[in-house]
Amino acid sequence: MCRDVATTILAQSLGTKYLLDAQALDRIREVLREGGLIVYPTDTAYGLGADPFQPKAVDRLFVEKARPPDQAISMAVAGIPEVFRFGERTPIAQAFCEKNLPGPYTVVLRATGEAPRPILSTEGRIALRVPDHPIPRLLAKAIGPVTATSANRHGRPSPTTCEGAREQFGDRVDLYLDAGPTPLGGESTVVDLTGPRARILRPGTARSGV
Repeated sequence: MCRDVATTILAQSLGTKYLLDAQALDRIREVLREGGLIVYPTDTAYGLGADPFQPKAVDRLFVEKARPPDQAISMAVAGIPEVFRFGERTPIAQAFCEKNLPGPYTVVLRATGEAPRPILSTEGRIALRVPDHPIPRLLAKAIGPVTATSANRHGRPSPTTCEGAREQFGDRVDLYLDAGPTPLGGESTVVDLTGPRARILRPGTARSGV
């Protein structure tokens, strides 16, 4: 899409919740549908969002993030039912997700036929998040799943504020959604649930529940 200066939408705080009006949601929807990139808050770090079903949008995300193309990225969904729409349901995956989601975890599952192909690993797996933050779940519910890789350039720290993300990306993205510092900071804990038992691939802010 045609880019100029990246705009910022401020999410209005309502205690532990945030308010996005219809105009803001329409703008975010427009950016994503046109293949654009957004930065948005999660419970851990700010995320870099694109439409995971659009190959060109995902390719652009990899370019702007300077991420090696062989490293798959995760996707945020609205809730546990959507996790198992895109990832294979197994007893261990069901139990883990019911205990720990929403929360600061990224779960790795075998992809179903409905999963977006542009973000799958070469082994046919998908990484999914249900963040414990209202904004990404609102976006996923109102607009659809959105990529959930952290909003950092490859090799740099994952930002916990919108300002930190803007320092790294500037106008390389189309829109920033600012809701203040993330509640937990750091990164999600990545858990592989494709085997007979849960296996931590990357420790993050959450280290229990496995």
